[in-house]
Amino acid sequence: MSRIRKQSAFTLIEIIVVIAIMGIIGGLATLIIGRSLDSYAALERREELQTSIRLAVERISRELRHALPHSICVNNGAGCITTPGNRFYFIPIQESGRYQDQPGVYTAPPPIQRDRIGITPQSRDRFDVLSTNNANRLNAAANDHVVVYNLNNTDIYLGINNIRHPINSIVQKDIHNDGLVDTDIDQVRFSAAESFANHSPSRRFHIVGNNRQVTLFYLNGTNLMRDTTTFAAPNTATANSRLLLENVQACTFTYTPGSLSRAGLLNIDITVAQQGEQIQVIHSAHVYNTP
Repeated sequence: MSRIRKQSAFTLIEIIVVIAIMGIIGGLATLIIGRSLDSYAALERREELQTSIRLAVERISRELRHALPHSICVNNGAGCITTPGNRFYFIPIQESGRYQDQPGVYTAPPPIQRDRIGITPQSRDRFDVLSTNNANRLNAAANDHVVVYNLNNTDIYLGINNIRHPINSIVQKDIHNDGLVDTDIDQVRFSAAESFANHSPSRRFHIVGNNRQVTLFYLNGTNLMRDTTTFAAPNTATANSRLLLENVQACTFTYTPGSLSRAGLLNIDITVAQQGEQIQVIHSAHVYNTP
């Protein structure tokens, strides 16, 4: 007697049901993975935007620490104004220090003979720089400009009203009467008796380089640029502008001038966006403002 072995198999309906279920599972998996990848990419873009905008703001704040007091101009058009705009410029300083009211008369033997008359730097052809030594000489040279108590952010660029004067020479003076000058003081000399408009209450002066450079930050389309301009055209970009930040949707600079008792304040409001991600940063940078 022979036996017939019964073989089992999937029916067409079962195969179709399995394929449909696998398709649904695959679609859900693709959707979940796709959303995860999109979220990861969005997070990457957001972190990239945050990093770029933070670096740009830190760069601006760092450079402002070397701004000449009362030289900041916030501008959207012509002239040096303080109304909010998408650009601003300032004069960087290369050195600062304090001067004596009256240059000393250095003779031997000691004690050192000094004029005791308290005067201002007005109508003087020289002044002595305090607190210098061989390891910390004054970083200045002939044709650099000395600025004393600048209170005007317009005249300083035009060079009028006795705001700044060029240096004729810097001479090292022997105040110890030991025949050595490399450990003593620097004496800043002018070509004639220059008259500065004001006397600094703290006897402070600043040095501006002879290249008369101005630092300009401005929005060009969606790019925030940095440029180096001149006193003659501080608000005019050159062909050497450098990209500081891209993907900028909005940028506003607002400057509040300081006083003798408080620093100035530059408010930076920047919005950047990329592929649906948008970040706005509002930062306040303090500006050293004691002239």
